[in-house]
Amino acid sequence: MKYRVKHILEYGLLRGVTALVNALPLRVALGLAAGVARVAGLVARSNMRRAERRVAEVFGTQYSARECRRIVRRAWRTLFFNAVEILRFPQATPANLLSRVAYEDPAGVLAHVHAGHGAIIAVAHLGNWDLAGIASQFSGIQIFFLARRQKNPLLDAYLNRMRGATGVETVLNDPQALRGVVRNLQQCKVLAMLPDVRVKRAALEVEFLGGQANIGRGLAVFARSAKVPIFPCGVWREDWTHHHLTSTVAVWPDPTADADADERRMTQEVMTQLGAAIRAHPEQYFWFNKRWVLEPLPAG
Repeated sequence: MKYRVKHILEYGLLRGVTALVNALPLRVALGLAAGVARVAGLVARSNMRRAERRVAEVFGTQYSARECRRIVRRAWRTLFFNAVEILRFPQATPANLLSRVAYEDPAGVLAHVHAGHGAIIAVAHLGNWDLAGIASQFSGIQIFFLARRQKNPLLDAYLNRMRGATGVETVLNDPQALRGVVRNLQQCKVLAMLPDVRVKRAALEVEFLGGQANIGRGLAVFARSAKVPIFPCGVWREDWTHHHLTSTVAVWPDPTADADADERRMTQEVMTQLGAAIRAHPEQYFWFNKRWVLEPLPAG
């Protein structure tokens, strides 16, 4: 297969950055990321202002304009911190990573899975959301998630190798995904999903962060098809190197209910719990998504 020059340059850049952040002590690498985030924020001013408007949209008068800017700057820095930690995941040992994660499980995710049942973990784009899956994997839970192929085949292969190094399984998000997901769930594996994105086509309109969000049905469809619960989980950064991960109230499918009504109920309950975690830690939420979750679908 022949690769485009762009593909090779992107791959080389990623490999170089990966080598750098793995060669440095974690705090030094994070300090470097904080500096890069500050400079990048000046370049991406329009994105920062757009994120500030989104924070104001969600919180109204709760925060002043200055506080909204601070929230966005912190959220921006969190993205760069996340990137450093993700690139270091393949080198992390379970003991080292888990020593930096305070895990609370009032909903009983671990007990449910260790008893031989599958489940779905729903996390928002909050804190280092990838850490929720990796930490769960290192805690003895078989995690898998859906992913699309990257346009750059070199990056796609490299990212898949990185994921595989942590033991997390990837299922391609294609027309046959439902069958593979249900099979994995019935084999007592756990699907990790990020539902807080606006899907392009009309799906489920639910309340989220004080507005209306068009959320995909996949989360609820998978749960009903495999007859497993959804565990909304929150993950946030306590300081530069330590994180907090917690489960909340499990959302179970009702096989006796109308499918559409049950999917809507389940999705609403999950999004309500995720919204509460975001409101508690707005400075760690991903306010920069081009497909803003509260943006209405185009007419027609």
